[in-house]
Amino acid sequence: MNNRGSSENVVSFHSTPSAPSTPPSSPAAPPLPRRVRLRRRIWLILMLILFLWSGSEWIIQTRAVHSKEAALVEKRRELALLEKERRELKQEINRLQDEDYLFELARKMGYGKPGEEILDVSDLP
Repeated sequence: MNNRGSSENVVSFHSTPSAPSTPPSSPAAPPLPRRVRLRRRIWLILMLILFLWSGSEWIIQTRAVHSKEAALVEKRRELALLEKERRELKQEINRLQDEDYLFELARKMGYGKPGEEILDVSDLP
């Protein structure tokens, strides 16, 4: 640790003799036992089945969500139309409470007050 100022080399590189042109043959790994290979294949097949099943479930659920969202949008449109119709009907109910409006409707249907003569101008040329 106290060699900071010294000129002694801490790391030195030595040349190695040149490697032979063919790599040294490494010992071949012994083949796995048959039971181990079988277990690995079964595990791989089970993992593939699980992966495919989960992917198909995801796709099915995504489609179900999209179809339900589309149905929700349609129901909201229908609700808006029904709300508009309800408001119009409430207005009509309020108008039917007015006596002048009822007289106007009666005159359109050809009715009049007693002693009043109704002239139909739609038949005139």
